[in-house]
Amino acid sequence: MSIDFPTEHHDLEAPKKSRIIPIAVGLFIFVLLVLVISQWAMDSSGGNAKVFSPSVELTDDRGVIYDIEQLQGTPVVVNFFASWCTPCRKEMKEIEEISAVWGERVVFIGINSQETNIDEAKKLVEDTGVTYTILYGGDSKLLEEVGAVGMPFTLFVNPDTSIAGRYLTALDSEELDQYLEKHFG
Repeated sequence: MSIDFPTEHHDLEAPKKSRIIPIAVGLFIFVLLVLVISQWAMDSSGGNAKVFSPSVELTDDRGVIYDIEQLQGTPVVVNFFASWCTPCRKEMKEIEEISAVWGERVVFIGINSQETNIDEAKKLVEDTGVTYTILYGGDSKLLEEVGAVGMPFTLFVNPDTSIAGRYLTALDSEELDQYLEKHFG
């Protein structure tokens, strides 16, 4: 005679359920973080500076120091770029396109910053065919002053030099037009 003992049934669902909660919480936190970062990147009014007043000298392609004070009284779009920044090339072309429409009311400036090779930067300007003002210098210090954490980085500066908007992303001409209308319309 044999005695049959009931076999133990391990609840196979318990480990699956115990893994679902941490995964769901982690996914929620990740999505929330992405939303917060992307919102900041798209329309950030943060940063160290409340006005655009570079403490560094910026020069044109001939090495002549540019007088930033001459911009007071005019809305300005400032785009930070570097030759090694792939999205910068496209954005420079987009800014060139939109500057043809807004050029009577807004000054467009490109600032080459964090450059490893100025000759490459000048070649990029030539290759993209931009005609708006291009300045060189500033490097990390200027980027830090305006709250830039990457490139391309675009500022919209009010006539009183207060910063109306900061954008850490490559903007296309439609987005540029919308932000110009929003800030200077």
